[in-house]
Amino acid sequence: MASGTYEEERALWFVTLTQTCNLKCIYCGSDDTFDVEDLSPHPRELTYDIERLERLRRETPPPVVCFYGGEPLIRLPLMRRAMDALRGSGVTFVLQTNGLLLHTMDDDMVTTLDAVLVSIDGDEHETDRNRGDGTYAKVIREITLLRQRGFRGDLIARMTVSDGHQIEPAVSHLLGLGLFDHVHWQLDVLWDSPMFARWEDFLGWRNTSYNPGITALAQKFREALDRGVVLGIAPFLGLLWSLLTRGRVDHIRCSAGFKAFNITTGGQVTACPIAPEFKSLAEVTPDFEPSSVHRSVSLDPKCLSCDILNMCGGRCLYANKTDWWGEEGFQEVCQTVRHIIKLMEDLLPHVQRAIASGRVTLEQFHYPRYNNSIEVIP
Repeated sequence: MASGTYEEERALWFVTLTQTCNLKCIYCGSDDTFDVEDLSPHPRELTYDIERLERLRRETPPPVVCFYGGEPLIRLPLMRRAMDALRGSGVTFVLQTNGLLLHTMDDDMVTTLDAVLVSIDGDEHETDRNRGDGTYAKVIREITLLRQRGFRGDLIARMTVSDGHQIEPAVSHLLGLGLFDHVHWQLDVLWDSPMFARWEDFLGWRNTSYNPGITALAQKFREALDRGVVLGIAPFLGLLWSLLTRGRVDHIRCSAGFKAFNITTGGQVTACPIAPEFKSLAEVTPDFEPSSVHRSVSLDPKCLSCDILNMCGGRCLYANKTDWWGEEGFQEVCQTVRHIIKLMEDLLPHVQRAIASGRVTLEQFHYPRYNNSIEVIP
């Protein structure tokens, strides 16, 4: 990725500790009679020697390691062993979690983590609708305790935006709690077939709820700037940093298949942790060389000729490769990307004036400084 994005192009390694999860969220497709993870080609539990992660010490500069699942904290001893194998190597540790088991980490683990992404979809009604009754209250208790125990890193609300979701109230609610540093989200689209199968009216929702909600958030962002406040809306910050520094994105922003990879429960290296369809690129053996898989997967042509490629980066490698909604559906989703980019382009002069006046600084828009697994393009 060119200058204007990450401070340095550090590799990001997801480590999937288990396929098991202690929730049954509606968008994952699991319920009391079916577990979507049963469809995965990868083992439910770890089958390789996790001490082999020591091979990641060979990355230069030191990489980012993100613990992933399932729910990674279900396998806390494995997470501890992985951290011990890489301790002192300059690795930055990140955790993606549903938040229900944060209290199980010891204090050393809490203070070693640089970023924690917690799955929460907005207010209590929205979160519990998607993730189960009582989930919201439990998560809020857990992250409050996490802060009390000394976590000083980046606490990120990780939202899934699905049918009926209202984006502006959800983001505003989470930022208003005073607990999260940043909020990012991923649209529940392009995962299945046929097009719009799990949506009552995707196009209507996009045109009358989601895109207008993003517009409302951009207005709130502008109003906050006038008060000298930079709201932690991750997609806005990532795009604005590129615009402010004239950075051009030369590969997909999440870096999947380029400098971001997943180590499956079976020790296989894949381009993305949510893409079981992707072939294995390597195996974590005792002599595994991490750099051997760098830049190994590229976008298919549909994104390469796009006029906003140098800002978007291609949105999603999985969606680009699998094409579950076909070209028509893909382009309909891309309208959400065009909308958010246009809003940030329109906001840019106001941001530049706010910086010039001294109300805010350029560095406040430098996010993420490294690939911490957030989604800049929802």
